[in-house]
Amino acid sequence: MRANVWLVVVSVGFVAHHLTVLPAEGRPPVTAPVVESFHEEAVVIEIPRPTPPPPRPVNIRVYRSPEVPGDVLQAALNVAETTFAAASVNVVWKVCGPAECNTPPSPAERLVRLVRAPQGTSLDTRCLGDALIDARKGVGVLATVYIDRVVDLARRLDINHATLLGRTIAHEIGHLLLATHTHSTSGLMRELWSPEELLASKADDWALRPIEVAAIRHRLKES
Repeated sequence: MRANVWLVVVSVGFVAHHLTVLPAEGRPPVTAPVVESFHEEAVVIEIPRPTPPPPRPVNIRVYRSPEVPGDVLQAALNVAETTFAAASVNVVWKVCGPAECNTPPSPAERLVRLVRAPQGTSLDTRCLGDALIDARKGVGVLATVYIDRVVDLARRLDINHATLLGRTIAHEIGHLLLATHTHSTSGLMRELWSPEELLASKADDWALRPIEVAAIRHRLKES
């Protein structure tokens, strides 16, 4: 059964001249072609390009779940971190347990929580996560990943649980950094993840598109 997964940049030349040769008396003038060669050496002056400043770190607070083993969570965060590193985005994690991180998050922090999917709601059961965006302020507030659905899907397709969890986390963080619910038609930020794509695990299917990278870097620069 097929089921799609939803996620909310020296030259050498020759110049020909014509020389008129004076003729012997009584003969018409003779025009003979003479080829003159010249050699030019182009001097290239390289102007160093300014090195762009490194991107500001993206501080992300992750509220972990006791249902996710520590090694699985670390592997998942490595997947997400690598995804953003390929886009020159530096992610700094702060993992919080039930009795940890009692201080309120700073305005610069993005929040991710790992929880079980709510029961008795109309939310599509294929949805692995969602993101809360403050449309008025144009900022991403909170990303949620439904760990039970991720585990169930990984088991059904027999794929790596940590990899799927990491990609789901990266997708939802992408919404926070882009501050939009809009999805792309390809890459990490597409809305539907088919079983075929999940099983094939092609790199392009799990990478941010250049336009998304540019948008995220611009927003980080402006923030």
